Amino acid sequence: MPIKQEQLFEYVIPALLCLFAGVFVFNKDVDVTNLFAKIDRKRAATLGHLLLVISYFFDLLLFLGVPGIQSIVSFTYYLKFIGSMCYLFAPSTTHYLLIAVVYLGLILEALRGGVFIDFFVWSTYFFLVISLKYNFSLKIRTAFIFIAIPLIVLVQSVKKEYREATWTGKRESGAGLFKELAEKKQNREDDPFGKSEGVIRTVGRLNQGWHLGLVLRWVPRNEEFANGADMLGDIEGTVLPRIFFPEKKIIGSQDKFYKYTGHKLRKSTSMTIGVIGDFYINYGRIGSFIGLFIFGAIIARMLYFFMRKHVLTDPVNIIWIPFLFSYLVRANNDFYVVINSFVKGYLIFLFINFLRKQLWPTPGVRNLSQ
Repeated sequence: MPIKQEQLFEYVIPALLCLFAGVFVFNKDVDVTNLFAKIDRKRAATLGHLLLVISYFFDLLLFLGVPGIQSIVSFTYYLKFIGSMCYLFAPSTTHYLLIAVVYLGLILEALRGGVFIDFFVWSTYFFLVISLKYNFSLKIRTAFIFIAIPLIVLVQSVKKEYREATWTGKRESGAGLFKELAEKKQNREDDPFGKSEGVIRTVGRLNQGWHLGLVLRWVPRNEEFANGADMLGDIEGTVLPRIFFPEKKIIGSQDKFYKYTGHKLRKSTSMTIGVIGDFYINYGRIGSFIGLFIFGAIIARMLYFFMRKHVLTDPVNIIWIPFLFSYLVRANNDFYVVINSFVKGYLIFLFINFLRKQLWPTPGVRNLSQ
């Protein structure tokens, strides 16, 4: 850790409290009682088909080496996962097989690349939708957490060695190698679970303590606060098209990381200072607390707007919420990533929603809140 634990917690705890306070104070509940039961089976199935076709089509274009497609695929790649959620509301053997294909591909992709974040995030979202649809009891949801935690810790405990063996070594990726490394790690581990290397790595990954610690140590001692200029650049980078503004900011820029941490990354590494780090380097300690509270309030209002505007009028649109807000719950994402993913994701939603209505026109749906 770049700084002492006490120094980190002295900042990060009140920062998180301010962020969550903004969310809860400005949150306005929407009555979703029986919302899932009102999802039309046919509309859910057709939307699922459309999302899978679009997602795999752009995956194919990327595989074929079509130039300029990477930025689009960074969004369309995730459409297959919310598409598979649609099939939960149109149960059939074929649809369950499609769900299995999507998530088997996700598992294989995680093992092949050694990057497991998408597997954990989208598996959690999938379980959340299932638990809401079938109204799972607290016991079942708690059991899921107790199963998930050891799995996450296990992955974090061997992830570094797995990547070294597959990325720079000569070992072939796969479940066999992962199992072998996990067994070796377990045999060498003498510390209790709470102090094990896997738990320490997991906590460090979730709270971004290393990244934020570097920022707190470096700013303002070696780099002055940006006074909002860096965040303004994030907003400009989100709304300005790169085709007309090729010099606009790049997501995961190594230059920004070096500027505000003093740490030089390897050429192949992309890393951010996180949302909390972004507010700190822009507004300082007290200013960041205020900014995070406002940011939390904006998140709450955006969610309420989407629920009122799009979900209550067409309940199947609830599956878009993970797509729009998923980067908020991921480690190693800064303000630019979060706001960019929401704006671009919302535009994609509007386009696909328009396309769906043109392909399968239906009579207007009454707002369920009325």
